Amino acid sequence: MQIITDSSCDLPKELIERHDIIVVPLNIEIDEKSYLDGIELSHHDFYDKMAKSSTLPKTSQPSPHSFIEAFKEAAKKKKDILSVHLSSKLSGTFETAALARELFGEEVHIFDSLSGSMGLGLQVLKACKLIEEGLDFNGVIEKLKEYRDQLKVYVYLETIENAVKGGRVSRTKEIIANLLNVKVVVHVEDGYVKILKSLRGKKKAINFMMDKLAEQQETIKDKVIGITHCDCLEDAIALKDEIMKRFNPENVIITTMGPVIGTHAGHGGLLVTF
Repeated sequence: MQIITDSSCDLPKELIERHDIIVVPLNIEIDEKSYLDGIELSHHDFYDKMAKSSTLPKTSQPSPHSFIEAFKEAAKKKKDILSVHLSSKLSGTFETAALARELFGEEVHIFDSLSGSMGLGLQVLKACKLIEEGLDFNGVIEKLKEYRDQLKVYVYLETIENAVKGGRVSRTKEIIANLLNVKVVVHVEDGYVKILKSLRGKKKAINFMMDKLAEQQETIKDKVIGITHCDCLEDAIALKDEIMKRFNPENVIITTMGPVIGTHAGHGGLLVTF
C-alpha cells in the first residue's frame, strides 16, 4: 500500500524518506510571491519573511493536477493507494484530492485526518506502522479511524499578532493582551481549531497543556507524541524533556511547524499532539 499526504503534515524529511511517503505541496503566498511549501521555501525562511510582512501569508490547496501526478507515481509502486490529508474543515485540500481521484479514474482512498501539522503527521505514521504490521487495506482504514478519533491536538500561541494581521482581532485587543501577558491555548475539535483557554503567562499556558497530557497518563507510555514549533526549537526541546521526564512515552518527535498551520499560530507557537 502506498501512502500519500500533503505538506501540512510537517513530518521530518527523514521519516518521509524512511517510509517512502509521497508528499503533495500546498501553495504559500507572501507579499504577492508564491512558493511551493517545503520545496521552494524553508520553514525558517518562511517565519523570517512572515515577520517582515505587514500582511498575513496566504495558503492554498494543491491543484488537481498535482494530486493526479502523485496518484500516477503511487500507482507505479503499489496497487492500493491511501491519501491522508489536512482537515476538510480547514482547507479545500481534501476536496481537491477527491476531485483528482475522479479525474484519475482509478481507485484511491482519500482519508480526512480532521487535523493538521503533526496531528496529520502522526496519522500518516500510524498508517505506515499498520501496513508494516501486515494489516490489509480495510484493516488499515478501520484502525486509522480509531486512532484519528482519539487523537488530541493542543497549540500554545505566543502571540496573537497574526490574528491581528488577518483581521480577526483588533490591534487594541493585541495591546491589552500584551500588557496583561495573556497567552492562548487552542485545540482541534471535530476538525476545527477552537480557543480552549486564555491564561496569564507562558508558564501557566504550558502547564495547562501538560495537565491535558496528565489526563491521559495511563496510556501515554504506549504513545508517540508529536511536537511542532514555530521557529522556537529551544522551547520545543524543553517541552520534550519535561514530557519524557513526567510521562516516559514511547517516543517524542520534534519538527518545525510549516507555513500552512504556522501562518495562523505565529512565531513562538508550540503544538503538542498525542
